[in-house]
Amino acid sequence: MKKFVSACLLVCPLLALAEEPMVLCIEDQAAAPFTFPNKDGTMQILLKMASKEAAVPVNLTIAAWKRCIENTRSGSMNGIVNAGNTPFHAEYAAFPVLPTGKPNTGMSLASMSVMAYRVKGSKASWDGNKFTDVSKPVLIPAGFATISDQLKSLNTPFDDNVKEPLRNLHKLIAGQGEIVLGFETEMNSLIAGRKDVADKVEMVPTKFMTTDFYVAFNKAYYASHKAQVDALWNAIPKVKKSKEYQDAIKDIK
Repeated sequence: MKKFVSACLLVCPLLALAEEPMVLCIEDQAAAPFTFPNKDGTMQILLKMASKEAAVPVNLTIAAWKRCIENTRSGSMNGIVNAGNTPFHAEYAAFPVLPTGKPNTGMSLASMSVMAYRVKGSKASWDGNKFTDVSKPVLIPAGFATISDQLKSLNTPFDDNVKEPLRNLHKLIAGQGEIVLGFETEMNSLIAGRKDVADKVEMVPTKFMTTDFYVAFNKAYYASHKAQVDALWNAIPKVKKSKEYQDAIKDIK
């Protein structure tokens, strides 16, 4: 009996720990087709399936992006969904990495292309290395360190005072900027659905950047729950390749 009690003292806390759901934060603004505040996007479905595959319970919580960052930084939430592995996020969050220390892109939730957009007829452009005929700050969505860190590395001024991509497009049309950067799938869908914008805005053909987005975890949480987090990360690439997942996301826009 004493041996059983001693074993339980060692094992039972671990079982309780394993059963405690991870609390992951998702932005309250739609990032189609990846996340939505009022329905499941491709990332939400992927995480729910990966949670089941890894036998690791997950709770998805909706909040403003800055709140997601601060709650993950403080540890009041365990992780953040749809974060790029940038210097900004890497200060407080752990990402899946290879033995070399490089990001493990196979464990990303999605890979996204960032494109530049301009008013039709404008000479403002991006040639793959630098912006040309651009005298005003580049318009970008607020809170996306993936994009802002890249612009900082190029010493390019930017305006990230607006969160919603549509508002940035309206600022572009109003002459408050000459280039808008945004995620290709989201921006093209947004433009195509609004004739007033589609008639005035075009995409610059040269890609600005491609980046991977992850579910990242508070560093202290990862240190104390490494087995559970690794299990979830390892389940992601398996689920992404599955027919069940591909069928589940095929009609999401």
